[in-house]
Amino acid sequence: MNNLRLGSIILTNSLFDYLTSAAIIIIGYIFIKIFDRVFFTKICQLVDRISSSFSELFQKIIKKRGYALFYIILLYLSLSQLNIMKQINRVINSILLILSVYFTVLIIIDVILFFLKKYWRKKVVNEEQQRVFSASIFFIKVIIWFIALLFILDNLNIEITGLMTGLGIGGIAVAFAAQTILADIFNYFTIFFDKPFDVGDFIIVGDYKGTIEHIGIKTTRIRSLSGEQLVISNTDLMNSRINNYKRMQRRRINFSFGVTYDTPLEKLKQIPEMVESIIKDIDKTEFVRAHFSEYGNFSLIHQVVYFINDSDYKVYMDIQQTINFKLRELFDQSEIRFAFPTQTIHLVDKLSDRENYYSSDYKSADINKEGSEN
Repeated sequence: MNNLRLGSIILTNSLFDYLTSAAIIIIGYIFIKIFDRVFFTKICQLVDRISSSFSELFQKIIKKRGYALFYIILLYLSLSQLNIMKQINRVINSILLILSVYFTVLIIIDVILFFLKKYWRKKVVNEEQQRVFSASIFFIKVIIWFIALLFILDNLNIEITGLMTGLGIGGIAVAFAAQTILADIFNYFTIFFDKPFDVGDFIIVGDYKGTIEHIGIKTTRIRSLSGEQLVISNTDLMNSRINNYKRMQRRRINFSFGVTYDTPLEKLKQIPEMVESIIKDIDKTEFVRAHFSEYGNFSLIHQVVYFINDSDYKVYMDIQQTINFKLRELFDQSEIRFAFPTQTIHLVDKLSDRENYYSSDYKSADINKEGSEN
C-alpha cells in the first residue's frame, strides 16, 4: 500500500484514472443536489409566473426525466476515463445509449402532449372527437418510438438499410393501392384540426345544403333541408368551397319592391324615409340605405339594404316579416299601391278607320273628277 502512486496500474487502469472517474461522479452528484435544492425552486417560481401549467410540466421533466438523464451522462463520462474490455465497454455503452434515448423520448412526448392538450382544451366538444384525439396521441407516440428505435439500431451498428428499403417499397405499394382511402383519412385530420365546420353547423357545398350530422374518417354525413341524408367523402368536401352559415356573425339583407307608375312624385320621395324609420325601430337591425333604384317594366323599383346582428335564420325571417307588415300598413295609410305585373291593351276601332278611309277616297275621287272636268 505504501508503494501506491497516482501512476500505479491496477487492472489496466492507473490510480489517477480511478480517482478522475470517481471525481466526475462525486462532483456531478454534488452539482445536481445543489441545483435541486438551491436553483430548481427559484427557476420553478419564475416559470410559474409565466405559466402555471408549464411550470408543472417543467418540474415533471426535471425530476422524473432530467435527473435520470443527468446521472446517465455522468456515468458515461466517468466510465470513459477507464480502460475497460471492448466487449464489456460495448455492452455498457449500448445500455447507456438505450437509457439516454428512452428518457429523451419521454421528455419529447411530454412536451408534445402538453401543447396538444392545451390546444385540445379549446377545441373538444364531444366524445367522438375525444376518441380521435386519443387515437392521434397513440399514433404520435408510435411514430416517435419508431424513430427512436431506428436511431438506436443505427448507433448499435445494426444494418437498417434493408429494413428501410422494405418499409419504403411496402409503404409505396400500400399508398398506391389505398390512395383514395388515405386521402379521405388525411382530409379527416384536416377537418379535425383546421375545423372548417363542426357537427351541428349549417353549410352549403356546391348544390347541396344541410346540417352536419357526423364527421367520419372517410365520409361526412349531412342532413339536407328536404330530410334526406347526404354522404360526401372528406376529399370531395375539402376540395369544394364551403359556406358555413353557423359562423356567420350577422346577415346582410338586400330586398326590392315596386310601386305603381301612377304614384305621385311627392309620395315617391317619402318612401325611402318610411323604410328607414321602419328598420331603425326594430331591434338587432342596422339600416344601410333605401333608394328608388330603377324604372321597371310595370313598377317603380326600390332597393333596400340593411344588416341583422344575428345569424339565426328564423330571426331574419321574423324581422323581414315585420318590415313587410309595417311597410304595407304605411303604404295603405299613404294610399301608395304595390305594383304587380299588368298589361295595357290599346284597342283601335277598325270600322271607323275604314269609313274614314273610304270617305277620304271618295273625296279624292271627287277632286280628281272636278279636276278632269275643268
